[in-house]
Amino acid sequence: MSFVKLISILAAVGVLASCTSRNTTFNDEIRSLDSTDWHVHGVHVTVPESLTTTEVNIFQPDVDIVWHGDPQGDRRAQVGEILREGLEKAAESLFPENKHRAVIIEATLLQFHSLTPRARAITGGVHKVKFSIQAIDQLSGNVLAGPTVIEADEFAFGGRNAVSSDAEGQTMKIRITNRIAEVVADWLGLAEAEDEVVRGRIFSIGR
Repeated sequence: MSFVKLISILAAVGVLASCTSRNTTFNDEIRSLDSTDWHVHGVHVTVPESLTTTEVNIFQPDVDIVWHGDPQGDRRAQVGEILREGLEKAAESLFPENKHRAVIIEATLLQFHSLTPRARAITGGVHKVKFSIQAIDQLSGNVLAGPTVIEADEFAFGGRNAVSSDAEGQTMKIRITNRIAEVVADWLGLAEAEDEVVRGRIFSIGR
């Protein structure tokens, strides 16, 4: 095996290794006794203009937002909508208005690093999603929970598995939305024991 070929293989393995650690972390989870009495009056998501993004199709762009699951357009708006949908799904049991305390959930995106078409076609990896979140009493403006940072990564299929997942309706957008909902529901104290997520952070190279 030539030296150049060996370096190429090691580089590809390094790229894959940097994409295969799924982080699931959060602190200060809410007691279910508190949150089940909340009425979520709104979900507000902020995607700072300072977050960088690109359309370059390489394995791992060094930017904050990488998203190719929608037609090319405003990537900040697209990933902000995914985060909002995930939060609303997580809190869907809290939307009925027969609850005592009106609450606003606020989230600020910190990172949304999905796969480029090239990485999805060859290696797969991880959709990395990180955001800060807090719950605010709508009447008083007091912070009821947070702010805390949540990492809600999801494994990303590659190659034939990605094609099969899309064919089954499990697109990147749906899988990321569901993962956000799963992790945030746990933070809100709404997850049943069998649905609680396994938390952990694994060191990985790159973003």
